[in-house]
Amino acid sequence: MAVLAAAWLSPLAGLDRVLLSASFGSMFLVSTLAPALLLLGQPLTLAYRASGPRAHRHLRRLTRSAPLRLVTFPVVAWLLYAGITYAWQFSSLTDWAMRYYGVWLAQQLSLLAAGAAFWWPGLCSDPPPWRMGYTLRVFYVFVEMTHKGLFGAMFLAAQEPFHPSVATRLPNWAPAALTDQRLGILLVSVGGSLVFFFAIVGIVREWMAYDARYSRRLDARLARQREAEQRRRAALEQIFRRPI
Repeated sequence: MAVLAAAWLSPLAGLDRVLLSASFGSMFLVSTLAPALLLLGQPLTLAYRASGPRAHRHLRRLTRSAPLRLVTFPVVAWLLYAGITYAWQFSSLTDWAMRYYGVWLAQQLSLLAAGAAFWWPGLCSDPPPWRMGYTLRVFYVFVEMTHKGLFGAMFLAAQEPFHPSVATRLPNWAPAALTDQRLGILLVSVGGSLVFFFAIVGIVREWMAYDARYSRRLDARLARQREAEQRRRAALEQIFRRPI
């Protein structure tokens, strides 16, 4: 919630109507960082614990609904996340969102929803409708990290502003239009790569912890089997009065 407050209630919320870099920074917070942190808080688990049986039925119906299963299917979620973020960053929608409050509100809500749809199957902090194994989860996030880095490098090489109308409205104290654009792309690309990197580290650590728990359970089961075999042999020796 603090990240959303920084994007919506801090001075950044005013600057993102003026500077492209501030607009991109706000979009990064809302689409990438905030959804990941919100999902790590396990909101569905908390909702289940804090609600009664009737609310449980509604939550189960919601999480098993066809629309939610569709948008959280990993391939669909990845495409939605990439498509929505690029649409708001590199189309005329960027200019409209900086001019009109209603468009800005639609931008922020759609980015937050797309980010949540992307992160849910990747983080699995709450059980998602589609659960991937650890290998696929690492690959899923790694692909997005690589994709963001490559496209960020490509956009940084641009020699002309993507949004000329925004460039013409820059105040006198603002950096040059191309500098402002590159700063915004750096915020999204580098910031996103860091978030994705730490997400991969977290998934790998969770994977290692799972393997350690599985190994302990397997060792305990084998120990019980050996103990049972020893008891069986001891019982047979008692019956036949000779070593088995």
